Amino acid sequence: MKNYLAWALLAALAAVSFARNEIWYDEGRTWEDIIAKSPRKARAYNELGLHLLNKGDHAGALRVLARSLELNPYQPQIYINLGLVFEKTNQIEKAINAYERAISYQPDDPTAYYNLGVLNYTTLKNTNKALGFLLRARDLNPYEPDVHQYLGLIYAERGSFDLSRREMELYERLRHKTPVLQR
Repeated sequence: MKNYLAWALLAALAAVSFARNEIWYDEGRTWEDIIAKSPRKARAYNELGLHLLNKGDHAGALRVLARSLELNPYQPQIYINLGLVFEKTNQIEKAINAYERAISYQPDDPTAYYNLGVLNYTTLKNTNKALGFLLRARDLNPYEPDVHQYLGLIYAERGSFDLSRREMELYERLRHKTPVLQR
């Protein structure tokens, strides 16, 4: 009798594990499951919104991120993700406002500065503003390789080839995770 109970319990646990694996297999389904179980968790909506953005579902991402803001309007990461959605949908002013809002809530996070720098450099073609935002991002996180790449590009455009070379060397070292030497 004990063997039958042990086998029944083992079979039930295996079935539950198999069912959970179906949910955990897809990141979107994982966040949807978390939301179904905890519908007041703003972070879950934020993560689902980012997942939808990465899949190209901009309308879905906006809808889910809006719900996250309803639950907690003071999350800088939501504004960063909204900025990304607005950039993808060519709503540049809304993107800028979203990034600025993120900075107002968390001025020591380099992400929004970086995004504003890239937006100004690539879309608005304003290298002066881009440089300011990218320098601030670099000051906050000197180990982010992409910041150094954009700084290198801007310095090269300005004819500051020594600065450009140094930034590009840093970019390569950081990108390949080799130690950065102090000068």
